[in-house]
Amino acid sequence: MQLEEIVNQSLTVEIKTSKTDQDFVKQIQQRLSLFRLYPGGRWIDGLYGSRTEAALLTFGTTLGLNSFNLGKIDRTFAQGLLNTNPVDFALSFAKNRPRIFQDFQQLTVGFDSQRLPILDIGYLKSPYPLDINSYSLRLKEKPDYQEVISLGAMAKLNNPVRSVTFNPYPAIGQLPTIDHNGLNFLHSDVTEACVVVGSFVEGEVRTRWLGKSAMTPVEMWSSTKFISLLYLISQINSRFINCDVDNCVIRNPNNGAVYPFFDLVSDIFTYDTKISTSNALAAMFKRFNSWVGLEVWLKKMTGNSNLQFSGRYGELPFINTPELVDRKLNQTVLKSVAEGNIGSNSVSAYDLTRMISLLGWHYHIPANARLPGAQWDSLESLARAMGKDTARHLDFAIDKLALTSVISYPVVLSKMGFGRSTIRNRTELVYTGLIRFIDKRTKPAKLRTMALTLRAAKGLNNEDEEARQLDARMGAEITEILRRLITEELG
Repeated sequence: MQLEEIVNQSLTVEIKTSKTDQDFVKQIQQRLSLFRLYPGGRWIDGLYGSRTEAALLTFGTTLGLNSFNLGKIDRTFAQGLLNTNPVDFALSFAKNRPRIFQDFQQLTVGFDSQRLPILDIGYLKSPYPLDINSYSLRLKEKPDYQEVISLGAMAKLNNPVRSVTFNPYPAIGQLPTIDHNGLNFLHSDVTEACVVVGSFVEGEVRTRWLGKSAMTPVEMWSSTKFISLLYLISQINSRFINCDVDNCVIRNPNNGAVYPFFDLVSDIFTYDTKISTSNALAAMFKRFNSWVGLEVWLKKMTGNSNLQFSGRYGELPFINTPELVDRKLNQTVLKSVAEGNIGSNSVSAYDLTRMISLLGWHYHIPANARLPGAQWDSLESLARAMGKDTARHLDFAIDKLALTSVISYPVVLSKMGFGRSTIRNRTELVYTGLIRFIDKRTKPAKLRTMALTLRAAKGLNNEDEEARQLDARMGAEITEILRRLITEELG
């Protein structure tokens, strides 16, 4: 017996009589392995056991094929096994959100708060380390409206069917209109979130903003570290338009030691500590303005007057009086300033999402919306560094949805934040990211892009279990957001 016979002859076979047919069972196992419901290799042995039965049950339940529940495989079920596209199946399977969370939880077994399987895996174990050097060009590309299109100014979304409008990216200091009910589907562990979906209209990115307590200033841990780097680039290029930070070094005026800018910035995201700790380096890069001055600047950028951004990251700066020197121009382009009063860091999910989108969409937003003075030659250096973030939740989401083979030219930028608050007696995990890729499932293909920030919290009086659950939860929720982006439900 073969599945094709069942289809061609409109047969219905009893499982109890056909499960001894090893060739038939082997064919079923091979099909199930394509849907990631059954392991491959030596497990495809033609022996019908509980693993095969469970996989068949999951397959039928996911696609609403009920004959297997009656102990039978009919023509419709066989057609499903033969003809269902693995990506389409993965997108349907991912609607079972408790199961997706459970799958991610399985990854955390044996890990603890000091090391987690997604948060700490590192970019070298990502599918995309060789893509990072191409980010500069990819982030400049636009749809050609022939082979690649975008959603347009108005899009018809699914589930429920509705039309939404994408608005121009807001000018610097102007708050966007945020749909504060647009992320109500997120799990209750996600306490704050903001997502902005981008759509190209006549070569320009237009946006639709969604939020869940998106404007609430909270502790975002290390996820804010990239903000001071954007400030630095804005200041440098406002004074020296031809300065490319890849040509720059940080100099310690006390001993003359110099360190390449990109190496220092990379250390912040990789946590490799090749030069110093991420916390000490992030504190150092805040020294090019007073603590309060940097906060004032950020408020002007995002339009959120309630944020605070005048704190360190738990460590003293690697160099307290750094100087930024452009070796190509042969001059000092920026020096540290008087510190002033140190405060705290408390920003919103919106603030982080706005700032990372300013980086990733720089080439495609109006001049009055861009980071003042910033030039792409410098910004792309930061983009490459953010491609090296240790946390890979977007990568795991791509894999979970079986999208790897159907997307091209991916860009994944991110910055994680993680810590346990003794005041709130809970562990908190933050992930801010930007993704951009070509979805090849349709012709013409579609360019899809979004920026997001999620903050999740868990208080169980057990920091290791809190950490494990949060790593899994972040993976599951970002998978759901990406699924909705792909299926055009998000918006």
